Amino acid sequence: MAFAITCPLCRRRIADLTGRCPACGGDLGALAGLVELADRHFNDAVRAARRARWNTAAEHLAVTLALNPADAEARQLLTKVRYHQDPKTLPDRLWRKVRTHIPYGDRLPRTLPNQATVHHLLEQATRRWSTTRKSP
Repeated sequence: MAFAITCPLCRRRIADLTGRCPACGGDLGALAGLVELADRHFNDAVRAARRARWNTAAEHLAVTLALNPADAEARQLLTKVRYHQDPKTLPDRLWRKVRTHIPYGDRLPRTLPNQATVHHLLEQATRRWSTTRKSP
């Protein structure tokens, strides 16, 4: 992660974060600790996202962005995490999961049927069921 670092004491830009400012000699140990903490949280977010732990990943990215709001990589990963957390995409994701885990799932439609189609299919099944019950 790249940081735009400015010495808080003399306001000069620093190329690499070291223990002391090369211009004024000020102690930058606390600033280095914050950079390390942001890196650690970003790496934890990546690990959580790889395990599909979207809420955990979002929490770590929130800390990363609180420490460094200009972190483009963290923002990009947060966008992907938010997509997976989005309740609008949940039905489609669950449908794909169902198709892979149930027997004969490959016979189901590839995409989730819309509400009108499901309602129509249920009506047809109800009519068929009611006619077979009346027949005997």
